[in-house]
Amino acid sequence: MSQIPENIIEEVLSKADIESVVGHYVQFTKRTGSNLFGLCPFHSEKTGSFSVSIQKGIYYCFGCHKGGNAIGFIMDIEHLSYPEAIRYLGKQYGVEIPESTNDYQYDNTKKIKERVKQILLETAKYYYKSLLSSEGKEAREYLSNRQLSKETCTKFGLGFAPKGFDRLKSHLTSLGYSEDEMKNSGLFTVSKNGKLVDLFRGRLMFPIFDSFGTVVAFGGRCLGDDLPKYINSPESVVYKKQEHLYALNFAKKERSERLIIVEGYMDAISMHQAGVCNAVASLGTAFTDGQLRLSSKYASEIVFFFDSDNAGQNAALRAISMMLKYSKKMSGLKLRIRIAKVPDGKDPDGFIKEHGAKAFEQVVENALDVDRYLSDRAYNNSFSDNGLDLYKYEEDIVTYGSWISDDVKRNRMASKAAIYLKANPSVIYERMNEISNKEAEKEAAVDARTIQRQKKDIVSDRNSNDYDEDASESDINESSSLGVEEVSSKEPAIPKDAAYLEELNLFVLAMKLKGALADESIIRRDECLRPMDFVGNNMKQIVSIFLENFVPGSGVNEAILINILSKFSLNGEPAESLYLKVDSSFENMTSFEVIRSSYLLQLYKIRRNNLRKERSKAIELLDSTTGSDRERIIESIKQIDAYLEHISAEEILL
Repeated sequence: MSQIPENIIEEVLSKADIESVVGHYVQFTKRTGSNLFGLCPFHSEKTGSFSVSIQKGIYYCFGCHKGGNAIGFIMDIEHLSYPEAIRYLGKQYGVEIPESTNDYQYDNTKKIKERVKQILLETAKYYYKSLLSSEGKEAREYLSNRQLSKETCTKFGLGFAPKGFDRLKSHLTSLGYSEDEMKNSGLFTVSKNGKLVDLFRGRLMFPIFDSFGTVVAFGGRCLGDDLPKYINSPESVVYKKQEHLYALNFAKKERSERLIIVEGYMDAISMHQAGVCNAVASLGTAFTDGQLRLSSKYASEIVFFFDSDNAGQNAALRAISMMLKYSKKMSGLKLRIRIAKVPDGKDPDGFIKEHGAKAFEQVVENALDVDRYLSDRAYNNSFSDNGLDLYKYEEDIVTYGSWISDDVKRNRMASKAAIYLKANPSVIYERMNEISNKEAEKEAAVDARTIQRQKKDIVSDRNSNDYDEDASESDINESSSLGVEEVSSKEPAIPKDAAYLEELNLFVLAMKLKGALADESIIRRDECLRPMDFVGNNMKQIVSIFLENFVPGSGVNEAILINILSKFSLNGEPAESLYLKVDSSFENMTSFEVIRSSYLLQLYKIRRNNLRKERSKAIELLDSTTGSDRERIIESIKQIDAYLEHISAEEILL
């Protein structure tokens, strides 16, 4: 884990208020005091069980039990690592994160990424020069036939990959890059004899930029009849397809509330040349939820253009289905989605060349909202020379209607369908609801399995990277006053992540006491929880760190505590999830006196159980011990008995 200074992490958590962080993804439908509720973005549900505590700076889902602070939320929702999430929030909320760390793995990965970006930039320069050379003549002619100006080609950095299996490799080798570095770039394949082979050969090249204008990948188009027509860079250390949209680095400068999304590089480029500069392309295969999320950062409306052939229309259905499912979970994603169709089956590039940018703007304005598009599609795909195929139309319209979560729009689709089907609209509407409910059940089951798998991965990762604290194990495992090592060694080993419910209750109640835990007029010094009150090593470490971070008068900030817990596992679960699950059971406990009494009763119960175990060990040792050791054990037993009597007396007072 990257060693970003703790004070920087605390500053990020203090500035990245949980309401605004989560609110970008979740629409809050209910407010109770300082708690907000909405639909969980991590699993499918109809009734909002996802809560955000503004006061504590944490979130928790009562359904799937995911929980944490702002950093943990961004890690889960944006699929980022711990340091990446901190940097992500730091950038959004104006906290400068130092680049240098003490983490070798993080620093090494960063160096690898920087080196790969340099390789990709040098490759873009090489392809660009190759386009202008005699070898690039065929590519230049192709661009001329597509009516792209020299200025446009330069703006988008278009290039040409020369024919030959090692032309790029030789060039990069001459610049001092190693084969290992080249392998990380995604620009090469490896032959059977282990040699690097240029991935792109004899192709028109499209550099793919991130939103900041850095080259992260390439797309290559053949200039003849070779297949496949397009080859795209595989994912690499700097390129994840779902995190990028082609030409977004240019489109975002328009500051338009609308993004136009097309399928091909050439469509996007032609649209920019024609002055439609808010256009981007989806980088090849299916549009992803990550790209939808990325789009929402720059626009409130997206208009899709899909190819008019069967493949394009099927891609439209897949994309719509994905987007509507994703939008159900991400209820805070306020994004209008519309589908446009170019007349006469043309692609955007061809239409603009024939009719101009003004006519194309009208095509965009005529785009249909998703529900209308699906209604029309169900009808058109079921209509033939023989008339409307009622069976196919019914199946399609109830399926498409089940995708729509907005009750008004779903009802409108059912009412329109009822005219053609000569049926009661409410019957069609109920069919849509039935299909939607069944699909929701399937999604919930898949989500549950996914969350469980994620938990196992998190716990496995944490167990393989034991938290390293300055305190030695002897500092955490305070020894008993009894010399009982011989007996305890015979007992089964306690798992390091073990945590009994009583211990978890005690820890949660200690947090609820806040600064009062250190106020001796309320909680005596000997009544403060200690690492030795807990059996598992992870809980001992958590309590030790908790006490180190305790601030007199206020206690420990809950968001900071979650950050501490995120380094540990407890009972086979992420520690923060288990803590929040237990914490939720005390949600209605608001009386300070009740909290104090509950804390002390829980503490006494734990210590009584621990002392009784110690007493049993001592009694067992008496038979085999003589002399001064025996006297010492007898004295320890008396002390235990006296403390047990003290606990009983204190419990009566409570």
